[in-house]
Amino acid sequence: MASLTLTHVCMWSEHGWKRITAKKAARLHAGGTVSAHSGLFMCELCGQYVTLTDGEIRTRHFRHSAAEKDKDCPERTFGPNYSVSYEPQKHKLPIRIVVTAGAAHEPSSASFRFELGLIRAPISTLGADFRIELKPAGAPEPSWVFTKERLNSEGITYLTLGSLPSEKYILGFSNLSDTQHDTLRKFWPEEISGINPEGTLFDKETGRKLTYDADVEINKEYYLLVLNRPDKAGLCSSSSSSIRLQEIAQKRAGWGSWILYEVCASSLCEEAARFFLNFHCRLTDHPISLQPVWPLYVAGEFLIKHNQNNMFMFVAGNVLAVNTFPQTKVRPLRSSKSEQSKLYEISCQGRQQLISAGRTQPLQYTYFWKEPLAKVVAIPEISVQDLSQSEVPPGETDTLPRKGVLRFTSAFDGELIISYGNRVTGRRKIHADQMLELDSLSFGVKVQALIGLDEVWYIHFKKQQSVIADNESEILKYITRTSGASIPSPHALRNIAAALAARGRYPQLCQWLRLCIRDGSINEQSYRKLQQFYRNINI
Repeated sequence: MASLTLTHVCMWSEHGWKRITAKKAARLHAGGTVSAHSGLFMCELCGQYVTLTDGEIRTRHFRHSAAEKDKDCPERTFGPNYSVSYEPQKHKLPIRIVVTAGAAHEPSSASFRFELGLIRAPISTLGADFRIELKPAGAPEPSWVFTKERLNSEGITYLTLGSLPSEKYILGFSNLSDTQHDTLRKFWPEEISGINPEGTLFDKETGRKLTYDADVEINKEYYLLVLNRPDKAGLCSSSSSSIRLQEIAQKRAGWGSWILYEVCASSLCEEAARFFLNFHCRLTDHPISLQPVWPLYVAGEFLIKHNQNNMFMFVAGNVLAVNTFPQTKVRPLRSSKSEQSKLYEISCQGRQQLISAGRTQPLQYTYFWKEPLAKVVAIPEISVQDLSQSEVPPGETDTLPRKGVLRFTSAFDGELIISYGNRVTGRRKIHADQMLELDSLSFGVKVQALIGLDEVWYIHFKKQQSVIADNESEILKYITRTSGASIPSPHALRNIAAALAARGRYPQLCQWLRLCIRDGSINEQSYRKLQQFYRNINI
């Protein structure tokens, strides 16, 4: 089988791995065999280096080497007419690493542990005595047992895998019917690929383990976990011109040590690409991604909730297959081979629909769950205070905050848009749980607070026109149309009430003021409006 001609072969270029034909490769390397050990040509399907033959017996062509460790490349097995496909069981459950930082004075005390992510599955019919059993492959008894109450019915559930890595884990169930067992196995396979001692990469931001042949990006940080044995040379914890490699933790295991590194590629170059290829990952500036664009949906980890029969999705990166399970109609709407992103229309009339994108195996996948969506969600709250720590209500106001300063605090990232008239004069980022102080506020300024695309708060500092002194109902409406914090009734309030009573033209307003004096409090904004009104009628 090793002599089969290969058609999915790449060669490194300044723009990354690019497909090349045997005919073009022969022009670049005239005469003689180009060995797989040269590292010049890579099989796009399995990520292994391949040989370019010398052409003495038949036309020059690419072929796999008989000495390869991995002989499961589908083109090697099924020939050059192979069409990329894979089965549902190829979708790996996520494993993530949780790194505990060491003390500042003792960085070597850093440690790590592992967790298995169980994606959302139909668990509502499972009985209260249902059990999940997890263990490293080869262990006689389950190492960890979990009940139904431990599972998240609306999203992903992470379960412990302990602190010592295993190359494979076994996921078992107990106390359920055959039908329930078969249903769960569509989501949670029995065998879980674990940690490869030759080297396993994890996304540092999420902690998730990268799959075999995954894409890695420049200037993005990853964890690399390697088993260092006495008979094997370890990685050097240092930096090269294109790879930054820093050891952050060690853990003894039998005759060797597990060593955890932070690694990052600073440029898209051959040196960095070959480094990551050693760990079965491909360096690229355009990684595979799945992005739903329509209709409205609610996104979670490996989960898209929607309520329509069709989904439009962008699939980006070097993708050789877009698959669905159960199989359904997938219609490409843009099919130019030169495009890095393609738009697909996917039929998803069933309640659960799995969609994935990859090469010989899925590299990105998500489940579509069709169910009713809440049409209205709570608007994220934002706290706005002045320098006296009083809450400032939204809306139009004719009162400037003390020293022209407002303080904003939000549980979510957002943005302030500051405008004057019809012109935007500034933008300020709001970071979650960090106070942002906005100063130099003046009349005519409008401030909008956005979280996502939603306006969650606004204020417009606008000078009010003088009200007609003889229209008491308008005055009372003007004074009382406020909201927000109250203050103790100032002594000046009695003087204002007495002066208005002496005029004999504002009985309802005087009655309202007497109630405020009796209660001992008045709305702060109402008091400011009252002061302005009193000054105006005296002028």
